[in-house]
Amino acid sequence: MIKRLSVLLCLALVAGLAGSAYAEVQNVKVSGDITVLGVARSNFDLSNGSPGGKENDQSSFFVTQTRVRLDSDLTDNVTATLRLINERIWSAENNASSDIDLDLAYVTLKEFLYSPLSLKIGRQELIFGNALIVGATNTYDSSVLNTVPGDLSARKSFDALRATLNYDPLVVDTFYAKIDEGSINVNDDVDLYGVNAAYDFGTKGAKAEVYLFSKNDSSLDKNDKVNTLGALLSAELVENLNTSVELAYQNGNSRSNGTHRNAWAMQAMADYTFADVSMKPNLGLGYTYLSGDKDPSEGKNKAWDSMYYDQMLNNIAYAILPFSNLKVINVKGGLKPMEDLSLSAVYGYYMLDKKVTKLYSSYGPSGTSSGYYYEMNDKASLGNALDITATYDYTEDVQFGLTAGMFACGKAFSSSNDRTATQIIGSMKVSF
Repeated sequence: MIKRLSVLLCLALVAGLAGSAYAEVQNVKVSGDITVLGVARSNFDLSNGSPGGKENDQSSFFVTQTRVRLDSDLTDNVTATLRLINERIWSAENNASSDIDLDLAYVTLKEFLYSPLSLKIGRQELIFGNALIVGATNTYDSSVLNTVPGDLSARKSFDALRATLNYDPLVVDTFYAKIDEGSINVNDDVDLYGVNAAYDFGTKGAKAEVYLFSKNDSSLDKNDKVNTLGALLSAELVENLNTSVELAYQNGNSRSNGTHRNAWAMQAMADYTFADVSMKPNLGLGYTYLSGDKDPSEGKNKAWDSMYYDQMLNNIAYAILPFSNLKVINVKGGLKPMEDLSLSAVYGYYMLDKKVTKLYSSYGPSGTSSGYYYEMNDKASLGNALDITATYDYTEDVQFGLTAGMFACGKAFSSSNDRTATQIIGSMKVSF
């Protein structure tokens, strides 16, 4: 009798736990996309190696990126979001390429405690301003694509806690993100903290943002700390002319040489669309400055820390050049010769802020994440980049794309690694 009673109590407990774990769902939305990339790349190591050497000279492969997303409304103020992702090179069947990974997994609590406050808890995307500072985890080892560069990965999410105070037209976001846990019982983590305040002036698209982001890297013996303070102003000065200016300053401690950080970044952009002209052409100009450091032994590290940016000024430059010690001038344009066809081009001229003898690239030999050093001359001109893209909207849900790009080395590169890098990427994306 006692045994039967114990079994009944256990069943009742299980039923109670199951009942408490169950949440009534008001609405569930399923969405996703499948993207197929055909990639051909040449000379990404820029090397003029020994005759017959093929490392990084030519590479071609196909990649399929699959994402499935579930958005569930539990109540009017509680939603849960889940997105799964797989990124796989064709015919590469191994544990890494066949994994289904969590891309997004977060809960949103609206009007938490009082109406202006919302919480978002879990793996989520964090994008602030033009993503000059925070936009993607953007670390190559976070890519499921462990045999090709992470610049092709669609993964951008952070494991984070985010609180949003919406006092329209003022919106204040504070967040904490765990970048790398390290060992559970050791203080060797990489953490990111931040606050971003955005104000909408309500006229001519004028907006202002101020922010403070802090990265603390305790993964090695000495801490590396980067504090980034900045502001972004954007406005539509005249109809169809969108402009923005961003200025940021970094301080903190540099682990590499024990010096104090003192770095700057500035970015200005202007884009104009000829809305009343046939084919609606558009033109854009951009200037990006990221400070560099010529001699770290002087006591101050003036090199800009790229943080977690998500800006692709030019495709190949994004893959092979560090986002630091740069001056970049961009000119871009586009038009729509047909309603479902878009053409665009982006030119970039790249210069070093401070001349260096070696330049580190995260791309690495054979497209891995092991890293690579380019030999440099005592010159500032890094080179010229050009990307030309055609996009065809086959239907509302199916899109085809073709991009051709090149990076021609300037005089800053040594003759041992000054070849022109090229790539062609064809794509098909189906959204559902």
